[in-house]
Amino acid sequence: MKAPASLTLLLLLVACGDSGSGTGGSGGTAPLGGSPPSGGADAGGGPPAASCIQPGETGNALGVGEFCTPFGGECTDNSDAQLCLADVGQDQWMCSRIGCTETTDCGDGAGCLITADGSACVPCMCDDTGIGCGDGGAPQGGAPAGGAGGAG
Repeated sequence: MKAPASLTLLLLLVACGDSGSGTGGSGGTAPLGGSPPSGGADAGGGPPAASCIQPGETGNALGVGEFCTPFGGECTDNSDAQLCLADVGQDQWMCSRIGCTETTDCGDGAGCLITADGSACVPCMCDDTGIGCGDGGAPQGGAPAGGAGGAG
């Protein structure tokens, strides 16, 4: 499965950091193939149709894949996945860990999606090309992470 454009944009945003004001204005830049970030909620107030994660989904033990809302604070109590992608204008309303590597344990059912723009832990059901997602990416020690392991 190819990475959704919104995840690709997130990785680009993370890689560039938040070290400047950019080109002025407060709306940010338009995602690849999309409109400027706006919180992305559909007309009914729920998550965007493009969001892989839906209300009620709790994510794994590290918090990767927990449903979150823009500036709702749902990710702050997670051990690892403390960024709500909706907070940074993404269409994927889930908690994620940014800056993972080939050896990062993203937890059960999640993998480290690494692109030229950056990296993030994402649920395998949303993008199965991450390292640790079985068929996607390079195998991590020959078996899925399983959530057990080091203090990360």
